[in-house]
Amino acid sequence: MNYMLIFHQLALEELQDAFNWYEGQRQGLGIEFMDAIDEVVQLILSNPASFPKAYQQRRKALPVRFPFFVIYELHGDVILIVAIIHASRNPKRWQGR
Repeated sequence: MNYMLIFHQLALEELQDAFNWYEGQRQGLGIEFMDAIDEVVQLILSNPASFPKAYQQRRKALPVRFPFFVIYELHGDVILIVAIIHASRNPKRWQGR
């Protein structure tokens, strides 16, 4: 099945903030972070039901090397990325989205 991928606006902002932080730590690290996020998003697109549930119908995927969760919902042929959030953050930051 082909899925349509949609990012919540706050997830996009979280992604940009994380990229900026990693890039500020070391030039090129932000790109490595984005590549890791892209890899996990591709895995989600290939088999969205394979990741564990995080909260109600939302699932979470963890990219390699970076302590961030990609939180998403599956609605038929639509995958909504709800949050891209550091694993140590309080889940209440994204549960209300």
